[in-house]
Amino acid sequence: MRYVITKVLLLLCTLAAAQETPSPAVATYRALLNPVISPSDVHHVRDVSIQREDLHLALSDGSIGLIRAIDGHVTGAVFEGEGEVLLVPPNRAERTSLALFTGAAVLEQKFTSAYFRFFDDKLVDELRPGFRPAEDVDAFVARWEQPLKLLAPADALQILEAMANAQNPASRFLLFRLGGTELGTFDMVFDASSSEQIHVAQERLNGNAAFYDTWVSFPMRSARVASNQNEGRFSDYELSDYKLRAKAQPPTDLSVEGEVTLTPRRAGQRAVLLELSRYLRVSEMRANGQPVEFLQNEAISGSELARRGDDLVAVIFPAVLEKDRPIKLSFTYAGPVMFNAGGEVLYVGARGTWYPTTGTRYANYDLTFDYPDDWTLVATGKPITSTAQNGRRVSRFATDKPITHAGFNLGKFETGESTAGNVVIHAYAARNVEQPLADKAARQGIHPQPSREVQQIAAQAATTIKFLSGELDAFPYSRLEITQLPAFLSQSWPGLIYLSSTAFLDPNERRATGIHDPYTELLVSRLMLSHETAHQWWGDAVDSASYRDEWIIEALANYCALIMLEKEDPQAMKTALDYYKTQLLRETENGIVANAGPVTLGARLTSSRFPQAYDRVLYGRGTWLIHMLRSMLRQAGGENNDALFFTALKGLLDRSPSHKVSTRDLQIAFEQVLPASLVYEGNKSLDWFFDSWINDVAIPQFSLERVHVAEAGNKTQVSGVIRENYAPKDLVTAIPVYAIDEAGKQHFLAFVFTDEAETAFTLTAPAGTKQLVLDPEGTVLRR
Repeated sequence: MRYVITKVLLLLCTLAAAQETPSPAVATYRALLNPVISPSDVHHVRDVSIQREDLHLALSDGSIGLIRAIDGHVTGAVFEGEGEVLLVPPNRAERTSLALFTGAAVLEQKFTSAYFRFFDDKLVDELRPGFRPAEDVDAFVARWEQPLKLLAPADALQILEAMANAQNPASRFLLFRLGGTELGTFDMVFDASSSEQIHVAQERLNGNAAFYDTWVSFPMRSARVASNQNEGRFSDYELSDYKLRAKAQPPTDLSVEGEVTLTPRRAGQRAVLLELSRYLRVSEMRANGQPVEFLQNEAISGSELARRGDDLVAVIFPAVLEKDRPIKLSFTYAGPVMFNAGGEVLYVGARGTWYPTTGTRYANYDLTFDYPDDWTLVATGKPITSTAQNGRRVSRFATDKPITHAGFNLGKFETGESTAGNVVIHAYAARNVEQPLADKAARQGIHPQPSREVQQIAAQAATTIKFLSGELDAFPYSRLEITQLPAFLSQSWPGLIYLSSTAFLDPNERRATGIHDPYTELLVSRLMLSHETAHQWWGDAVDSASYRDEWIIEALANYCALIMLEKEDPQAMKTALDYYKTQLLRETENGIVANAGPVTLGARLTSSRFPQAYDRVLYGRGTWLIHMLRSMLRQAGGENNDALFFTALKGLLDRSPSHKVSTRDLQIAFEQVLPASLVYEGNKSLDWFFDSWINDVAIPQFSLERVHVAEAGNKTQVSGVIRENYAPKDLVTAIPVYAIDEAGKQHFLAFVFTDEAETAFTLTAPAGTKQLVLDPEGTVLRR
């Protein structure tokens, strides 16, 4: 997904080292931003092909112009004529994704124009055998002059990074923007340094919103077959041991001086890309005390970057970094990263990127904050010192083990406290809510005051910690801080929860702010805090191995919260599951929401076809998938309890020494406890479930037909046929079949594996069986 992070339609570029005489990196970057076609390198081209692993592109006949070399490298070309591209996705999930956007499971398209941008010196050598003398060279160059200026900024930073890392064998990058097809213009990318080297996407608008729809993204063929394939867990470099000294000036400004240890894990690297909030401007970067070049770019479109709100900061070192040799990278930056939401309630808008980082990396943090003494500051880590002088307070926090994110919140809070064993819980809330909510409530004569609920919030979190500590491992940290966030969303950082203002309100106050439907009330009053607390295990103690595994973290956190809720109120669990199913089956102009893609697409679920699908599929379908696994273990285990389910979850936590978990890890954890009755075709494997349900989008319909009950002595034999609709032909589902006796009591008989449109079965049932029913408890996601 590296290209999704860097690829957008337009970039506004700010060169942080702007001088009269630009530095080498800035000069190269400016040249990349302003490509020029060399008239002497415009050619007629025929019958040449470009092949990079699974990607095949042919230029049959046309004209091509090469971009003038920069630092000895040709970095692009443009083409007009007849060409064709072929790409075959390697698995069900990618074929399903491609079919959603193109209508076909294989990409085979003709094109009449193309913009190539690359760092791959072999590419020009592959093209030259097809070159012939060209005609109308001047007209060709003139036609492409303006398009090049518009297209180049989107790729310049990626090319600069590849050029700086030229000594890294994996530093090969190719972008093919192909036009004139029946599908419109789309991009094909081959990035050898990415964990998923092949990527195809298209820019599209939905109303006024811009999206970058990912059609397919997957590792190249050689990476898929390599014996050391590591599911994307390998990183170019590690970031560890942050020391950040921040000065906060409410309501907006934050300035930071800090350092981090950067350790290269691949040879040949000279450039790294870091994410930082778009509201923060870097003024200085140093490596081991010496100034280094850097560039900071602001993304203004692209669905993922717009949602995350990040900039990219490219750091260019003076020489290639030595593999496994740490360096100290220090930096200074400042900007208006906080916002006044009204009533002295602040919104920290860059909770994940208020310091330079990239992806989810476990690191130690030493944080010092300088802020006004009449405000309260809450942060990750243990409080170490806190002193006040001249109206300012300086507080230091430090982590006692590596964590995924470091965060803080600032407000004029009141505090509630509780405990769960040795864990201390604090809740913080202001006397006000954000202005939009306050205005809504005021029109009904109600003035919400979140601070009244801080003690109840602390107690609720303590109950969740006690429950989950008993079923999983001990709580991962010694303390939990819960702080009001002026938004409808909530987030969990290690030892720190940002909890929506709405969760601090009583039912009357929530109704006054516009919350009326049963599920939303259930969410903010009983589920949201438990969900975020469960993230202290799922997301903080362990995190997803890649974007494809995000669903595990969200689904397990949500489902653990639902299990706890179910013990108090079984109907609440049903309310939530019914809501998720309704959202998945909601019709749109592009089909039901469930068709947006399998849960393993992660952030790719947000697209121009289904702008709201991420939450509905990742949380909704993801929660249902965990519910199906748990229900199967409860029924098959014979004791109707959750011992096998929580044994599997403990196994998942235990088998993640790197603190990263993948979908494959989840499968193995459940296979370790798989009862014999869930063995399909003689294999103690859940391949059938993970391929059919986790890597697909189906919500099937099942019906029971041609039922026959026959008494045979002391036994009763029952038979019938299960009919399946709205499902691919290779979907496999374990359907629980129950018998109903004369008294109307249900008896679980067995799982019937349906794997075709009609599945016949014969089972032994208790004497007196009068009726058969399929899945009466609603444990299968079905219509």
